[in-house]
Amino acid sequence: MALKINRKLQIVLKIVGWVLLVAFIACLIKILIWERNYYGTKSSEPRAKADVVITGLTPVDNPDETDIPASEIEIYQVEAKKPRYLDIERLGVHARVKESLVNSQTLPIPANIHDAMWYAGSSRPGEGGTILISGIAKGTTKNGIFANLGSLEKGDIIAIEIGQGDKFEYEIHEILIIDAEEAESKLPSAQRRIDDKETLTLITAIQGESENGAYNSIVTVRATKK
Repeated sequence: MALKINRKLQIVLKIVGWVLLVAFIACLIKILIWERNYYGTKSSEPRAKADVVITGLTPVDNPDETDIPASEIEIYQVEAKKPRYLDIERLGVHARVKESLVNSQTLPIPANIHDAMWYAGSSRPGEGGTILISGIAKGTTKNGIFANLGSLEKGDIIAIEIGQGDKFEYEIHEILIIDAEEAESKLPSAQRRIDDKETLTLITAIQGESENGAYNSIVTVRATKK
């Protein structure tokens, strides 16, 4: 009799063991599926940009003043989500947007006075952050596309077209002129959003009489996405 009870107990324990094992495997599979879905979703989200604080602008030193043919501008291509063209109707600006990273907290400028330059460490249009674009106001003998940047007014519209053809419009919120001596303390504010809205900041240097293209002030135009 005792032998039969022991056998029954062994069978019950085996069944319980198998049930627990199956339950454990099911839970493990569920966890693995959840992790895969979670990190898959995260990987598709826009990644946070590197927190580089811009405290200066590259001096304008003998930039290229060669005119860019309209045909060359028209065929210019970039990746789907990156800025391709910058348009400022009031200033008659339709310019290619080149790409660059920051070196030692100094915002780069384009090689040609007719181009703009997007800091690739800042946001892309449509991502909800701050987009930083620099340009040249004056070359050695000719004006650049940002020569009259400071003449823009609140309410004026700036547009960006990205590589895949989508266009984003930004309404000017403020125009600031910063003395070169105050750039380190005031320029970082150009990287902040306005009222938690996607913000476009255009930046250019105004040269003085110094050698080597040194500037004495910086113009920043800040606009929010419409």
